[in-house]
Amino acid sequence: MLTVLRKSLRVLTVLGVLSFCCSAAPAGESAPIEWEVLNRLDTGARPIDVAVSADGRSVFVLAEDGRVHLFEADGNLVGQISVGAQAERIAVDPEGERLYVTNRETRRVEIVQIDILRQISLSGAPFKGLEQAPVVIAVFSDFQ
Repeated sequence: MLTVLRKSLRVLTVLGVLSFCCSAAPAGESAPIEWEVLNRLDTGARPIDVAVSADGRSVFVLAEDGRVHLFEADGNLVGQISVGAQAERIAVDPEGERLYVTNRETRRVEIVQIDILRQISLSGAPFKGLEQAPVVIAVFSDFQ
């Protein structure tokens, strides 16, 4: 009887998820690999580096044009940040609030604060005041 153990691994390169199939194969033989491309993120310029937030909800792609393209996990483009054409690498903090950008020309690491503004549908919600009045909700993660 052949037992097959399937374990999914999340790949942070945005190319997709690889599924490794491990079986009771004799020593020295490799197990087959199943894979599929789940999505493609279009930056319009050659990608240089990728960083993913710890919760997996945000994907940051540094492109050759000197911009960081911010995507949601489902591939929707949220926005872009101009960091300069000399930017080489990016990293994001665990909370997804700061982006670290290395710059070879200035020999610095720039720390960029990120605040993502999201539209929230309030249709059907109770309200006080004018029906079409703008509503702003601020969330502070460092509030004590």
